[in-house]
Amino acid sequence: MNQHDAQASLDDIHRLQDRTREQIVRQSFALPRVVISALGLFTAFAAIDLPRPWNFVGLALGWAVYAGVGIVHEHRASVRRKPTPPEVLFHGGLLACIMVAFIVGRIASFALFDLPSQGLLSQAAAGATVAALAYVAATPVNRSLMKAIVQQDGRVA
Repeated sequence: MNQHDAQASLDDIHRLQDRTREQIVRQSFALPRVVISALGLFTAFAAIDLPRPWNFVGLALGWAVYAGVGIVHEHRASVRRKPTPPEVLFHGGLLACIMVAFIVGRIASFALFDLPSQGLLSQAAAGATVAALAYVAATPVNRSLMKAIVQQDGRVA
């Protein structure tokens, strides 16, 4: 093997690694996954103000859909790898931001529209709508942040 063959092999490896990183980002925030996850978040948050047995059912169903979508997509993924600590921190921060959006939406629905605190059309339903829409709307930003995190993982310090 001469020097040019070795360099060509290294260039191929780097190109394939870049393609793998792009696929990881693409499958992390694919549109069907985001929409179904947002539906799960909406169901979980909107169920908070429902009467006693239905609030638990709605919470359990919503969080099961949210988590199940992630599990199914990771199981079917063409590229699998163990998440790095910055990726886990990013996803934890994303959930915290979704919770903040829910709380802000709930408070705003009370202050602006004087929605009741119980029932189907309540403060929780309005907050859930805000949280789900914020999650979907933030997808391009989340995708670019995830891309930066994945690209940073590929660099040798």
